[in-house]
Amino acid sequence: MAAAFPRSSSHYEAHGVILLADSGIAHDEGFVQSITFPPQWKKIGTIDGITDSCMVLSNGRLVRTNNPLCSLIPDDRLLLKMHSELVRLELGFKALIGRVLPSYGGADWFNCTFRFVKTENEPRHLDSFNNGRPFASKMKKPRAKFFFNVDAAPRIWTVGPNLPEILRASEGALGPRLPNDLNALAHLINSSGILDAMPAIRIEIPPRGIVFANGATVLHQVLYGERMVALEGFVPRNLLQSGSECEWDSLPGWITNAGYEVEQV
Repeated sequence: MAAAFPRSSSHYEAHGVILLADSGIAHDEGFVQSITFPPQWKKIGTIDGITDSCMVLSNGRLVRTNNPLCSLIPDDRLLLKMHSELVRLELGFKALIGRVLPSYGGADWFNCTFRFVKTENEPRHLDSFNNGRPFASKMKKPRAKFFFNVDAAPRIWTVGPNLPEILRASEGALGPRLPNDLNALAHLINSSGILDAMPAIRIEIPPRGIVFANGATVLHQVLYGERMVALEGFVPRNLLQSGSECEWDSLPGWITNAGYEVEQV
């Protein structure tokens, strides 16, 4: 990827999409492809402690911890195997990013989710959280988000325009003023109904394939998939490529260029 597309980082930072057909990340594919999590674990991740130690030595014997896996898997050997594979996926994913997008090796990875729940026909959307509540200042940084298909079958998506293109195409349908906050704006757009009419293309992420796309600024939709690992973090502004700008810094210009007023939140 680095050799064939040396400007990968710039393309990603310009809110483009990159598909790496075979990541080469080593893991026990047959075992991972047998894992299914309960529906309530749809996006469980490192933030929930799933890769924390699952067993520790206490008084000469191994005892279980509060890792969520401990409540799901009664067999100690299976527990240790599953935990080791999740850690292996997380570390392999981060190591790969350091090779194909070298400047992102310094990212602050705040979550790695293991989405081992069957997903079908989700609505088109931009990533938004907590019902569109504005982000705290410490979270207003360039976002790194990558999606790794660990299933035996392709993961099927559609991808569409990026956020500035969506705003221009909306032709004033979102009201006179828009919030100067990516999370709040994405929630507003997702709720508006305008995304149904946006053009989109269908892509297949093959087994072992990775999509590099900022879900907050690129329209996307899951049509089908059963097992995926998503890596998410923040990138210091000084690690962006020359000519790139943080999406938070660009947002007021995107809003005014589309004919809207900026509302501070």
